[in-house]
Amino acid sequence: MYRHILNLLCEFFGDRAEMVLAAGLAALATAVLLLLSTSWRRGVAEAQACGGWRAVVMGLAHGLITLLVGATLVAGLGGALLVQSGLFSEHHGQVTERNAYTIRSLWGPAHEQRELAVGHYLTEEQTVLVFPDGREIVEEAGQAENLPTGEQAPTRIKRKVRKQIPQNSIVRGRVTIDVQARYVRLGSAYYTGYEDTWTFDYTVRNRSDKTTEAEFSFPLPSEQSDYRDFKIQVDGDDWRQRLVVRGGAQTWKMTMAPDQEVHVVIAYSSTGTEHVRYTMARMAHRDDYRVTLRLFPDLNSGQRQIVWQDLRPLVGGMKPSNREVLLGWAPQNDGDPIVLEWALSSSLVASDMGVVLPKMTQPGWYVARLLHEAPLGLMLLAAGLVVTWLLLGRETHLFSLGVLVVAYYLFYTLIAYLSDHLTSFTACFVLSALATLLPAALYLWLGWGRTFAAHQSLALVTAFTVYYPLAIVLDDYTGLMVQILYWGLAVYAAMLAVVLLWRRRSAAT
Repeated sequence: MYRHILNLLCEFFGDRAEMVLAAGLAALATAVLLLLSTSWRRGVAEAQACGGWRAVVMGLAHGLITLLVGATLVAGLGGALLVQSGLFSEHHGQVTERNAYTIRSLWGPAHEQRELAVGHYLTEEQTVLVFPDGREIVEEAGQAENLPTGEQAPTRIKRKVRKQIPQNSIVRGRVTIDVQARYVRLGSAYYTGYEDTWTFDYTVRNRSDKTTEAEFSFPLPSEQSDYRDFKIQVDGDDWRQRLVVRGGAQTWKMTMAPDQEVHVVIAYSSTGTEHVRYTMARMAHRDDYRVTLRLFPDLNSGQRQIVWQDLRPLVGGMKPSNREVLLGWAPQNDGDPIVLEWALSSSLVASDMGVVLPKMTQPGWYVARLLHEAPLGLMLLAAGLVVTWLLLGRETHLFSLGVLVVAYYLFYTLIAYLSDHLTSFTACFVLSALATLLPAALYLWLGWGRTFAAHQSLALVTAFTVYYPLAIVLDDYTGLMVQILYWGLAVYAAMLAVVLLWRRRSAAT
């Protein structure tokens, strides 16, 4: 703690940081001794009884010293909470690029699978005219009459030329992707991995009126992944021994007669990280095509289910055809997959299909959020207590302020330490709140009695011990809930001020 405070002071005062810290501690100790001194308190009381300029000076000095001690106490506890927040974050849920790289090396990168590509080629014999000057042209019918003769006459050479027959060969497609989420812990954080199984069922047709040599190319997502249970079948026959690897893709050739159809089935299992994506040929017409993705939760990590709201944004941008159903869908049992379907009929596609796997809530995430916002809550609580005490006509009880803000500080530190031993954030929150509110209630009720000041002080402590942390944790409602708290405090302070003015006017009349 001392080291962190000293480092902070060094940023502002440089080499004089230790001297500034020592001077500040000496001033604080002097102020505390003055406030505890009986002679000082007697002198302040006598000056106020006599009135005059001496009463003003002594009252102002006493107020400033009290403010110094109170502000130092609150600032010190706030700084301690900042340090606790930093230390907690260092040991809980810190995602580092080095560990992320390690996970990608072990599990493989994100799988971005492209569609099977099919090209049709025809080999023809052509007569090429080679002129003495090196020009070459393909001989066409009736061209012989116009050719030069003699020394300028060209030489005829027979060549076989292979040309592509453009066509859209995939007439039907069925793609099934099973993704089992796996969250891997490395260091103090969880990283998103998965085990996936892909099955591709294509019907390919030679739409031309000529017999062609069809070239099939199936690119795998990455050369940094291992692929298990890999198979390629053509019309039920195993074609794995006929494959040739070109450019990271599995390729093969076969002869296809006019209008012939072949049934191609490809499958594999692998592992990856972060997201999965399936990419079809851009703007290619597809009559009968369906992609089905089933995403299973990781029960071993405590993830019981996955719903549609967990999967935003989608990879590739294409919304599932069953999106409307998924909006109101919930799994019946723990471990049930969420099923996304893309059904295409007479479609031209320019988007991809896929999902980003939901990230797992990091260990201590809620506690880290609370510790990060705790200093602001501490200052608001201290300000609320002091303002309301003054408006109620009570003196600023420095000791009482210290007791309540220290209890509030211990609330957050107790949550942090309990989270290392209890897996339930709710249990840590309830136990810490009870350990804070019960001593605060006993102190106020036994020390101040059953007075309005005691009740409202306990209400303020309760609001910042229960309501304020919940507002911070509930991300979707944080802004609204915090604004309601601020407005409530402002209205309450205004009401106390009105009551104070009314009482003073009533006393004057």
